[in-house]
Order: sequence, then C-alpha cells, then structure tokens
Amino acid sequence: MKLLRTISTRRLLAGVLGVVIAGVAGTAIAIAAVGSGPVPQPASLASAIHAAMQGKSIAGISANVTFTNNLFAGSSIESADPLVTGASGRLWATDGHLRLELQSDNGDAQLVVNNNSYWIYDPTSQTVYEGTLQQKSSSSQGSTGGGDQALPTVAQIQQSLDRLAKHAGVSGATPTDVGGQPAYSVALTPATSAGLLGAVHLSFDANQGIPLDFAIFPRGDSTPALELRASSVSYGAVPLSDFQISPPAGSQVVHVSMPQHSTAGATTPKDRGDVSVVGKGLGSVIVAKHPAAGGAGTGSGLAGPLPLQSVSVDGVTGRELPTSLGTVLQFTRDGVGYLLAGSVTPATLLSVAKTL
Repeated sequence: MKLLRTISTRRLLAGVLGVVIAGVAGTAIAIAAVGSGPVPQPASLASAIHAAMQGKSIAGISANVTFTNNLFAGSSIESADPLVTGASGRLWATDGHLRLELQSDNGDAQLVVNNNSYWIYDPTSQTVYEGTLQQKSSSSQGSTGGGDQALPTVAQIQQSLDRLAKHAGVSGATPTDVGGQPAYSVALTPATSAGLLGAVHLSFDANQGIPLDFAIFPRGDSTPALELRASSVSYGAVPLSDFQISPPAGSQVVHVSMPQHSTAGATTPKDRGDVSVVGKGLGSVIVAKHPAAGGAGTGSGLAGPLPLQSVSVDGVTGRELPTSLGTVLQFTRDGVGYLLAGSVTPATLLSVAKTL
C-alpha cells in the first residue's frame, strides 16, 4: 500500500489533527460540563466499571460540543481553522456511525464515520480527506457480542487493571457528577517520564458506562492539550440520515492511505520497510519513508498555509510541527521523503532524523 506521497504543510497539519480528532471523538462519545446532579456511591474502580457495563444499552447519543485545542499554545501558528483554534458544534453517534461538526466563521469542520469509511472536511482549505478504517477481525467482532453472561467479573476487571498498573498509574474511581449524570472519574498517568504525555482524565456514566468527560494533559502542565466538552446530552435513537451527508460540493478531495507496517526482523528503519518504530513505549518515534519523485508541488496553493518551523537535518531543510504532546518532522533527502512523528521534543526527533 502506498504511503502519503507528497504532503504539503496544510495536508500534514490536517492529517495530524484529523487523527487526533477522530481518536478523541471515538473515545469520548459524549462529554459534558460538571453540573450539580446526583453522585454515585463510593466503589472500587473495578466494581464501578462492572456496574457500568451492566447498564442498559444506548441506541445513540447526540450532544452540543465544545472542542478546545491547546496543542499549539505559545507557538507562532496563526490560523482561523476550527481544528486549530477550537470551536463549538454538535455531535451524533450510534453503532458504527459518528458525526462531529465544529462551527466557525470560515465554515464548519466535519468528521463523518460510516462503518469502515470516513471523511474529514477542512473548511479553511476547502479540502476533504477521506479514507477507510482498519476492519476488526471476525474473532474480535464475535467476542464483543452476547448478553450479560459475556461480561467480565469484578475479579477479571481487577486483573486487567493490575496489568495496566504495571505501565501507568491508575487512580481509584472518584464519585462525581458530569452534566447532571452520576459518574466516576479516573486518571491515568504514564509510569515513566518518556514522552510528553502527562495524564489522561476520563469520567464515565455510572449507570450506562458512556464516557462523559475526556482530557489529555501534557507532562508537567495542568492545562489540557485537548478537550472535548458537551452539554445537552441526549440518549436515544439517532436517525441514520444524520450521518448520510456529503462533503461540500467543489471541495478538493485527498485520499488518505494508511501505510503498511513492516514485520521484518531487522532493527534499523532503512531495513524494516516503509514504516518503522525507533525506541520503545511513549518515547518511541514512528518513521515513514516514501519515494519523493513526482507531484512535489501539489497543495502549495491551499489557503491558509501554516508557518511551520524550518529546521536543518544535516544540511537538508525540513519542516517541523512542534506541539505540547509531540512533534512531527518532514524532509526529503536523496530522493526519499521522510515523515517522523512521536510524543517527543523537537530536539529528540531531530536527533533520530539525523541517523536515517
């Protein structure tokens, strides 16, 4: 499968943000501001999770949302893109379908997922990024079905939490209310100082198990890098027509193909194929390579190019995008294009780039 061929500054940013938005939206189905509703009884985290999993299934969710983006706080990036500046909007979700709409004066950013396909609309550049999601195996799909008898016991959940605790600090379940709903809050912190991720905070509905609050914090910072909040959360059936929408007419369409990960036994990026991983854990760096010939100038005329930082990689000029959660670096050398990304500082990413 082909890698991203020629990636402009604009496409690089939109791709990174699209992954972030999709990940956050897919995990935090509904997020609400803390209110003054009922608070559940104290319970261990394993018991709280078990009780929530026994709740009634939800046909769908709709909510008003506010997306806050502090990834670029303190940088020189200036943009009117709602994916960069943050915005308010609306969210709809049901089984196999997700729609997130962020409104701005320059147009509405959209993320639409229908089963295994998705598209993301960037209103500033009037560009649609579309692709497919990895399909679940039949065995994994079968393991999620069944009734209450398929639910793990409290002891089994605790065993899973104990395994997780070997890699991250796991807080207890703190009774609270989120958006007027009884909820439990939990915080996860990395067990090592590698990487820039500081903590992940999650609150889930005590009765239905739906995630209600989600925030990602950089290491050493009490302000979340990404936050998605919702109010007016409504549980119930969502018409499929809410997801059957098309991108704005006349948009430029970019097809996004995810690269294949090499399974070869070699340890160096040059020997492991198009995609490799340098390092381990949160401090690792993903290295993607692709032929640089042809179409190098595509996308240069897109509106609102971002002033990415120029950096020298052994005499070759590259483009760098530093954020509070990680860094992305792109450069071309000897006919090969390189794209590096990791939850590391620009200096760490540059040192890896110089070894390629």
